Amino acid sequence: MAHSNNSVITGKLKGTLGKELVFREWQGKTVVAKAPKGRKGEATAAQAETQEKFLIASRYARAVINRADKSMAEAYAAALKPRQNVYSRALEDCMSPPIVKSITTRNYKGTVGDKIVIRAIDDFRVVSVRVEISAADGTLLETGNAEPDENGMDFTYLATQANNLLAGSKITAIATDVPKNEGILQVSL
Repeated sequence: MAHSNNSVITGKLKGTLGKELVFREWQGKTVVAKAPKGRKGEATAAQAETQEKFLIASRYARAVINRADKSMAEAYAAALKPRQNVYSRALEDCMSPPIVKSITTRNYKGTVGDKIVIRAIDDFRVVSVRVEISAADGTLLETGNAEPDENGMDFTYLATQANNLLAGSKITAIATDVPKNEGILQVSL
């Protein structure tokens, strides 16, 4: 990709030249790139799924920019990566669900007040982590939100119900990011 800074040859060119080159402006410079080619044939199932995700992410990014309340756009602006704008940052966040990396249960013995620590990350921000504790037979014993720790990655949940039969119990952590994507991890005791 070539770059130009308002040269005599390229001037302030914008658009396509002969279906081969594309001129556009980026950060005050004229950028020249190879023109994209159209797709031949129908999209595969995986391509159609990606297109649907991109469409949803694009609508989300436009909504962030067009909102009357600019606090979310300002938050994305504060987290820009190089050569990124608020639209592309919001789009990237919407296409990247959070990941629950681990559920630490060593301090959970089935009594009220026992700690469960969940590590959840996202490319922008994890908004909440919900914890569900189920008995071995699948009966939901309790559910609630974990509180964020100061390190910004861990969330702590304090058990509210006694669980006398730990063997076979399942703990599920569901992390949610700003665009409401979810990341899930489940462990068995």
